Amino acid sequence: MTALYLLFGTIIAIVGAIPLGAVNIAVINTSIKENIKKASYVALAAGVGEVVLAFFALHCSMQLSSFFLENQWIQVLFIVIFFLVGIYFIFLANNTVKSNGKRKIKLSNSKFLTGFSLAILNPPVIIYWILAISLINKYIFELTVQNSIISLFLFFLGIYLGKIGTLYFYGRWGNKMAKKQEGSKTKLHRITGIALILISVFQSIKFVVE
Repeated sequence: MTALYLLFGTIIAIVGAIPLGAVNIAVINTSIKENIKKASYVALAAGVGEVVLAFFALHCSMQLSSFFLENQWIQVLFIVIFFLVGIYFIFLANNTVKSNGKRKIKLSNSKFLTGFSLAILNPPVIIYWILAISLINKYIFELTVQNSIISLFLFFLGIYLGKIGTLYFYGRWGNKMAKKQEGSKTKLHRITGIALILISVFQSIKFVVE
């Protein structure tokens, strides 16, 4: 029975991590511009951030759910941010690649912080985990902070493994794309920008429908 906690934690994390998001783009971007090893740092830190969000969703599911319903401006803010950053990458980033050499070095030394920050600062992911945990409680098995330490450990271990496994797949894909593109930064920026804009559009449609 306890093995189910590991299994469902992994499956739910993979399902949540497959849609292209800010962390996925960061992993792809890092693997293309630098290498798969540094991209894995982003993924490992993002896995920690995912576990933190899932824990908060488990511990405060009712409070968090009502909070986001009462403060929908938070989702709107992130939709706008994703859209503006996407526009930046498409139209402006190509003109500043050469002038940001020093900043690039600084960012390369903070991959853990980048991955953790992008994972944590993502309200839709908290909402996802609130819904996922609610469905687990309703249809599969009881999952609360009152569960045994072993079952909770396995569940969160599954979340971590599912998240970093999916991001590692994206990193490998980005690495292969880099070899085919021969380091084309212009195309990379356009792909990143379009992806961010699509995320903002998808989130805005989801927000309106809900």
